[in-house]
Amino acid sequence: LQKNLKYRKIKKKVRISFVGRLEKENNPEFFLEIANDYLEQNDNAIFNVYGKGAMCNYLKMISKNKKIKFYGWQEKKSIYRNSDIIIITSKVNNFPYVALEAKSYGIPVISCSKGDIKKIIKNNYDGYISITNSTKIIINQINRILENYSIFSMNSVRRSKLFEINNACKKFWKNIL
Repeated sequence: LQKNLKYRKIKKKVRISFVGRLEKENNPEFFLEIANDYLEQNDNAIFNVYGKGAMCNYLKMISKNKKIKFYGWQEKKSIYRNSDIIIITSKVNNFPYVALEAKSYGIPVISCSKGDIKKIIKNNYDGYISITNSTKIIINQINRILENYSIFSMNSVRRSKLFEINNACKKFWKNIL
């Protein structure tokens, strides 16, 4: 976790990011669908794709909008400095580290995954868990986050502290002994 946690504010355009391997199981095509549908309605966003994988060239080819940018792998600080919302589009991702990292930077997360993600994200508090393939629902969740961004960001920082290593170890040892 970052040492100096603080909540964030959106500067000009909201930066919505996908972070992960560009492989079928992470469903990056759905992220592009969300981006295209959002950008049809709103011009105030940039969609970033951070990662590499077998689908990279294909995704670049089907991505027609100039506001969808592909960066490959970047340093963690660079990714989260240039992201305001993270969207996890994989259908199953039990404990995505990306969600923990994002929260530690004060970034709300929207996840489409099943699994233990529900231990990381609390709906309508620090992000959303939405097991759906509806871009309309995800776009509504993006808009709800944007309406109260500083609150979602502050709550992300607060909840990230639940996963701080010293606290986690204390709970672990307490249950073992």
